[in-house]
Amino acid sequence: MPYRLRRFLVLALILIGAWTLTAYVAAHLVGLVGEEHYSAWLVRALIIGVWAGLLGAALESGIMPKLSRRLPFGVTLALRTLFYTGVVLISIFGVLRFIARTVDYVPLRTLLQSTEFRGIVESGQLPALVLILIGASFFINLMLQLLRVLGPGVLAQIFLGRYLRPVYEERIFLFLDLTSSTSIAEELGALRFSDFKNDFFYDVAEPVLATQGQIFQYVGDEVVITWLMTTGLKNANCVTCFYKILDQVESRRAYYMEQYSRFPEFKAGCHGGSVVTAEIGDLKRGIVHSGDPVNTAARIEGQCNPLGRRFLISHDLVAKMLLPTQIDILEAGTIPLRGKEAPVRLMALERKQDAAGLVA
Repeated sequence: MPYRLRRFLVLALILIGAWTLTAYVAAHLVGLVGEEHYSAWLVRALIIGVWAGLLGAALESGIMPKLSRRLPFGVTLALRTLFYTGVVLISIFGVLRFIARTVDYVPLRTLLQSTEFRGIVESGQLPALVLILIGASFFINLMLQLLRVLGPGVLAQIFLGRYLRPVYEERIFLFLDLTSSTSIAEELGALRFSDFKNDFFYDVAEPVLATQGQIFQYVGDEVVITWLMTTGLKNANCVTCFYKILDQVESRRAYYMEQYSRFPEFKAGCHGGSVVTAEIGDLKRGIVHSGDPVNTAARIEGQCNPLGRRFLISHDLVAKMLLPTQIDILEAGTIPLRGKEAPVRLMALERKQDAAGLVA
């Protein structure tokens, strides 16, 4: 299943569940749910949930990530809340129409003019329901914004306190570094180079999500991506991610050339092993990974220029995975790395070329 479709479906299921529960609880709080209305309000809450969930998933899978990248956090949160407020109102209108057609068998106008409906409005139950749903919209969107700021999985890990005490984990790290960044920065200037980097980091995000990775940190013009060992080895995700980024950046070549007259080239080093993962900080909390595999992956990436390679990976790691058939594994040598007592055997990965000489 294509990544974008999978992401839409997952978001839709999560949001439908969240909005259905929210709508039902809100109706219960304002006194609209009695014993005789229990099953009826479950159906009505589900209608609201489906409307809000599907429209919300379409938003989160479409324009919202682009807006989040270009607008301040507060502005994006306000826009999300306004959008979901509209969705809530449309959903409630849909519920009323559903009741009119399937329960009372009358036109919607007749229902809206009925004594029972006017009593619900005048009692404040319906306005209270709308206000609660708008408040829930703000909270749900705040969580979605925090998830985007902190990165997938990080907020849940902090919330659950998984790493309050340091733990050992088997992880893979991919260090991705822009090539010739110094000369590009001199040519573009500091501010334009910052935009250039951000565009590149934006292009990195979707391939990382598609391969179930997490962005560990940004360091200058470098991005560090990590996977749990089992996840990174599955379908060779840690290798596939590199080539998905390559394809994503290449698909935007015209944009880069138009905006900057430069195209981002990059190199990468990959290694994995046992690290210590812990939640640190007080005023600013974060989850960090420390240990030899992190340092080794960085040192491997540092060998790309001397060896004239774009993608280097440790032999120990590549031997654990089944690579796609279009990837060639080339011996790159056993190299002494700074901080390592024993030399490390490195392999270079390259994609095969088709008959026309283009990258497959």
